Amino acid sequence: MFNFYLIYAYYIVPATILIPVFIAIFNYQALPKPFKIIFWFLIFSGTLNLVNLIAIKHGYNSITLINIYTIFEFIFLALFYSEFFEKLGRRVIAVLMAVFTIICVINYFFIQNKIEFNTYTRPLGAIMLIVFSMLFILKQTNDEESWTDNKFNWINAGILLYYASCLFMFIFSNYLLSASQAVNRLVWSIHDTILIFEYILFAVGFNKCKTQQTISTY
Repeated sequence: MFNFYLIYAYYIVPATILIPVFIAIFNYQALPKPFKIIFWFLIFSGTLNLVNLIAIKHGYNSITLINIYTIFEFIFLALFYSEFFEKLGRRVIAVLMAVFTIICVINYFFIQNKIEFNTYTRPLGAIMLIVFSMLFILKQTNDEESWTDNKFNWINAGILLYYASCLFMFIFSNYLLSASQAVNRLVWSIHDTILIFEYILFAVGFNKCKTQQTISTY
């Protein structure tokens, strides 16, 4: 029987990541370092998501993969933002990456069991990424350049949109385990749609790399 939700969640949404990936590959030589970090983040995300889908289809619990993803998701995106800060800011971000990784490991093994979503660490990572995103916005001091011409703004917008919009989904995701199927499909369909918008914003940013000169980071 045709099930649009499953087609959307298992095939359409994961395939959307190929849009920014292919654009990035086409423009790879023109990508500044922060964009290359995002490119490899997308490669990692797409690969792990594929493994996750295969695990789910074979009846395996994917919580371990989600915990692994949470760590590397934060590391990749923190590295992206560290490119826009001076030495002290980069050191602070490096410390945060190490501390966050330790917290994730402790949470996985000793706090939340291995059949629940990581509703402590995923929201914590999201909050820090939102803060990084806001600090990035505050550092924009070039009034002569329009918002749309700065290709980094598109990546930042995608990150801010996704993590700000999905923060409460991360916090309450374990409550959804006992909710009805209709509620789960509605919430995760919203999540998946926001993820598509993030990929589209990334794609626009990657596409601008072919026509702009590399902008030095802050």
